[in-house]
Amino acid sequence: MPLHRYPVHLWQKLRLRQGICARLPAHFLRSLEEERTPTPVHYKPHGTKFKINPKNGQRERVEDVPIPVHYPPESQQGLWGGEGLILGYRYANNDKLSKRVKKVWKPQLFTRELYSEILDKKFTVTVTMRTLDLIDEAYGFDFYILKASRGPGLQVWHGPEARDAAEACSPGPPSPP
Repeated sequence: MPLHRYPVHLWQKLRLRQGICARLPAHFLRSLEEERTPTPVHYKPHGTKFKINPKNGQRERVEDVPIPVHYPPESQQGLWGGEGLILGYRYANNDKLSKRVKKVWKPQLFTRELYSEILDKKFTVTVTMRTLDLIDEAYGFDFYILKASRGPGLQVWHGPEARDAAEACSPGPPSPP
């Protein structure tokens, strides 16, 4: 006797087909159904399941294990581009025979002035170099914010400025102040 009527892996798809989610537009449902994996920020994926060991020529299995990242509350005040704090250990004096000590790797933060063409306004925001690269890749600050609001792995900017930008981009009537 099964525990549930439907298998657990189908729950997400069934939720989109029944109830209030069924009333969403088709293009929006398609974007929600797409399986997206977040882009790796703090590690480089191998891209394959096996690699050849150069010492003995044997095939070895490799895994892409994501590094756990801690996002402090300060990361919500700026645009860190998916970066965060990495908690780990290092050896004292770079000697394997010495003690392990705790280490926190922090992203390098910059305060930059970014211009929004939609709002015709400049914002002073704390950003990382990865965020600036993503803004350049998206061809502008406004396009980065629009892309980040619907994609995983990208950080959405919280605050009154972000709300103003979202209202300026929405096709509906403006909300009352």
